[in-house]
Amino acid sequence: MIRQPSLRRLLLIWLLPAMLALVAAGGLMAYGIALRSATWAYDRALLDTSLALSGQIRIVSGHPVLNLPSQAQEILLTDRYDNVFYEVIGPQGESVAGHRGIPRPPQQLPEDGRIYYDGWFHDREVRVAALFVLREGIPLLILAAETQTKRDNLVREILTSMLLPELLLVAATLGLGWLGIRHGLKPVEDLREQLSQRSHHDLSAVSSDRVPREIGPLVEELNHLLSRLDGSLSAQRNFVSDAAHQLRTPLAALQAQAELALRRLNGPAPAQTGELRAELERILAATRRLTHLAHQLLALARAEPGGEQAMKPLDLVEVVHQCAETWHPRALERNIDLGFDLAPAPLLGQPRLLEELLSNLIDNAIHYTPAGGSVTVRTFARDGAAVLQVDDTGPGIAPEQREKVFERFHRINGEQNPEGCGLGLAIVREIAKQHGADVWLDEAPVLGGARLEVSFPPPPGR
Repeated sequence: MIRQPSLRRLLLIWLLPAMLALVAAGGLMAYGIALRSATWAYDRALLDTSLALSGQIRIVSGHPVLNLPSQAQEILLTDRYDNVFYEVIGPQGESVAGHRGIPRPPQQLPEDGRIYYDGWFHDREVRVAALFVLREGIPLLILAAETQTKRDNLVREILTSMLLPELLLVAATLGLGWLGIRHGLKPVEDLREQLSQRSHHDLSAVSSDRVPREIGPLVEELNHLLSRLDGSLSAQRNFVSDAAHQLRTPLAALQAQAELALRRLNGPAPAQTGELRAELERILAATRRLTHLAHQLLALARAEPGGEQAMKPLDLVEVVHQCAETWHPRALERNIDLGFDLAPAPLLGQPRLLEELLSNLIDNAIHYTPAGGSVTVRTFARDGAAVLQVDDTGPGIAPEQREKVFERFHRINGEQNPEGCGLGLAIVREIAKQHGADVWLDEAPVLGGARLEVSFPPPPGR
């Protein structure tokens, strides 16, 4: 199993490197300042040794001589931690007195005649203070060197005295940060607790009264999701309820007619062929109506949110061509002139759903158009939007009914249509909603019947 990451741990993991980097940067800066100050102090003390030695040099017969009593030499060269060395160098580079082999200055001495540098003496690293002096016109170079034991000790003391408190501070900060993060994430835990106590039927909004500002958008989106889910489940429940109600009537009628036909066949007076044919025709009509209702219910289920959502670029002209072959025979059968006025109308849509939408519009128009009438399907683009219009020469729809006809199972003035089921325009509206389109009814200006128009949004990039 994959271990889920902890938000607390992630926050601390991001916090720890930043803190360590700040501690390291602060420690390096403080260490550099302290070490520079300490080095200056030790170098100054080493230069004092060179100055003391220069005060003991005398010129005898034109030659420099170091007059350093043993007691003074002991005082100058005695150090608790380091070994101290010295050398006096004459004008020709010769060694006048002291320890031979101390490294010479790596560069020319500055104007004040003093310089400090590092070197190696008898395989030991030493710090050297070089002093240039003139004695009775004779140039002399005095070198005082010492090992770096106390300097290294100072480095360790500085690092220990700085890093230990800094590390303790980091540990304390992480501990306090852990407690702070735990307290700060308590609203998330409360939200989880609130959701865990709900039943699967409770889709009401989550309370956001005590939610921090950063979690507010998450709770808001969660409430939007719950609202959409509640709407989807409500629509599903309504669909199942309506479908059960609508299927009950034709199924009962089909059963009753089938039983009646059997009784007539098996009764004492067998049914005549004409009577039996009438019963079978009624059974066939009920079966067709039931088939049509099942088809419409399935189409409505596909049009519901969460149905087919694969959108692709296409043209309404292509959709009309797919539907024309299906509905031309039906129009000819009812002696209706089914015409087309097609212009390019590009859009982004789902082909099967759009074919279902157009089929319902044409079916509705053919059904309400009397024999000898006309139905016109029109496509065109208006301000970048694809528009589909279906006009007919039927009786039209009264303005007060134009919104109600889009409701499921609604029939105008309670009409009883043996073929219809009141779902056609409801399917049209659901499919249009899936495509972000607008649907409205109006009076056909030329044909005089009803005009149903669907306006789709412009495709991306237009």
